[in-house]
Amino acid sequence: PYTTLFRSAPPTFLFSAEMDSDLKMKWLVEAGVPLARILHGEQSFSYHHPVHAGDTVSVTPQVTDIYDKKNGALEFIVMDTDVVNQRGERVAQSRGVLVVRN
Repeated sequence: PYTTLFRSAPPTFLFSAEMDSDLKMKWLVEAGVPLARILHGEQSFSYHHPVHAGDTVSVTPQVTDIYDKKNGALEFIVMDTDVVNQRGERVAQSRGVLVVRN
């Protein structure tokens, strides 16, 4: 997991913590996904507890599905991310869908 310290925590800032971790990008590179062909398809959040200034959160992304459409012309990578605070409480979950143009 990647950990960051919050000074202020607007709801969409959790996406910044996720992107700041660079874990998704590292996975894509290791999997050989051509980065120039990626589009951001979708993003959603489920919030369970508020994140306050001074909280430290850890993000842990996981690939949960890969499927294709249009006879393989488009490949979809679904990544779910758990966000946990310093007390071990799950504060949020996010789901992102990346589209790879083949």
